[in-house]
Amino acid sequence: MKVKIIATDLDGTFLRDDHQFDRDRFQLQLDQMNRQGQHFVVASGNQLQHCIDVFDGIDGELTYVAENGGLVMDNHGQTLHESLIDLDLFRELLTFVATTPAMAGVQISVSGKQGAYIRPQDDNPLMRYFLSNLHVVDDLTTVSDHVYKVNFSWPDADANVHAAAINRHFDKRLRATVSGGNGLDVIPPHVHKAAGLAYLQAHWQVTPSETAAFGDNGNDLEMLREADYSYAMKNAIAPVKQVATYETPLDNNHDGVLAVIDGLLTDA
Repeated sequence: MKVKIIATDLDGTFLRDDHQFDRDRFQLQLDQMNRQGQHFVVASGNQLQHCIDVFDGIDGELTYVAENGGLVMDNHGQTLHESLIDLDLFRELLTFVATTPAMAGVQISVSGKQGAYIRPQDDNPLMRYFLSNLHVVDDLTTVSDHVYKVNFSWPDADANVHAAAINRHFDKRLRATVSGGNGLDVIPPHVHKAAGLAYLQAHWQVTPSETAAFGDNGNDLEMLREADYSYAMKNAIAPVKQVATYETPLDNNHDGVLAVIDGLLTDA
């Protein structure tokens, strides 16, 4: 086996529940990957800058598939690929959620090229952890940035139900995918982590048989199908375990991804 791409989700997968990882262990792994010509890809639903911040202090080649595949960037800051939500459609989405009674109490964040946007009532420490270059605006419909993704979350609601409603209303125009907990991301219909990974496979001339991927939640499903060496985390939801070829022996809180990477480096 010669794995040339190792792609991983962050929260619930690469990161422990305290949002940390074994930095010294990973630095040694990344050094070896770079020497062997392997690519490490961070594939996350999170904002690009947040992904970069997670790996602050780590030296070596990292490539980012951020915003659930809406933005692909290398570690030199070069945008390799991006997909945007049309601004008129973005405003229609905000109006739909605001006027749907079942979706009351929603928290909203918008990921754009110039930063992230939230309303004053949604400003809290958790939002500020996940969002960098944050702009607090009274009316999100006034945002005129390049919009990659809109995130909606509810304190006590099943995000799957709301995702289904959005997908019905915006069929073939937008796609809602559950990102974990009570939250969902809304992105262009053709965008997912797999699209970003497929772009990189073509860019680097790497096949699915030379690709490993790790995930734990619904927004990882397509990406796992793009990799012959697909790993569901031990703590993953059932649909992810059904799609993946393998399951990590350890969960995210016990460095499950790093343990498997050791084997992938040995076999490379």
